[in-house]
Amino acid sequence: MFRRYAAVAALLTFVMLMVRAAPTPPPSSATVGAMGRGPTIVLVHGLGSDAQHWLPVARDLARDHRVVLVELPGHGEAPLIRPFTLEQATLALDRAIAEQSRDPVVLVGHSVGGLVAAAEALRAPSRVKALVLVESALAPQMTKLEADSLLAMFDRDWVGTLHMVYASFGRDSAQGEALWAEASQVERVNMRAWIPVALSTDLTDEAAALKMPVLAVVSRRTWEADETWAHAAKALGLARIPRLKVVRVDNCGHFMMLDQPRALSDAIRRFSAASDTAYALR
Repeated sequence: MFRRYAAVAALLTFVMLMVRAAPTPPPSSATVGAMGRGPTIVLVHGLGSDAQHWLPVARDLARDHRVVLVELPGHGEAPLIRPFTLEQATLALDRAIAEQSRDPVVLVGHSVGGLVAAAEALRAPSRVKALVLVESALAPQMTKLEADSLLAMFDRDWVGTLHMVYASFGRDSAQGEALWAEASQVERVNMRAWIPVALSTDLTDEAAALKMPVLAVVSRRTWEADETWAHAAKALGLARIPRLKVVRVDNCGHFMMLDQPRALSDAIRRFSAASDTAYALR
């Protein structure tokens, strides 16, 4: 009898190990659509946002680029695989890039979308010839105690806390209300899975391995007028990026692509052109 139980236990252990070792199925492609002709630029929206926020910028860039719009997992038609991790979001973005371009792309991410874009550039540098981070931080912007407190607030009062957060992102109260209404359309379970990733991920040290050109485009709310860039870059987790340039855009809130689409598209276009030249000379 002991031998029989031992054999069953061994079989169960083997099965459990195989399940744990089995690779996570690759997520579905996050591509929403593409427009234009020319070098490929991939645009990634932020948490609680959607690809439509990029349309004013995308239409302008599409005059001389092929522009690909993607969705983050758990947004729109892009599924969220559980248990959710930053790696799952990165794999979804990687698949979208692989499907849309044989050549390296200029990868642009807004806010948490920039965090995912940076993770993709670290994971698959051969796919990314240049990286643009729009209002993005690669380091946590609050302490663990503050993050735990915010998560507890979400769990106690989801609607009220979501409203508080997204209303603060607007350039004014009207835009803040619109951003909150749009974020509210994302399924709560999906948003809740994302929030700990957004609050706690720290790529500060890994960012030193970003060898491609990187552009940070920030507003004055992110890089304040009386603050040195060295201080702001350290706070944002960007200080160790070797080939970093920064552009500050005035008169906008966190959603720069809505407030200053032409200024943002011009910055991306100039950076893309410079990156094409640098890439050709490699």
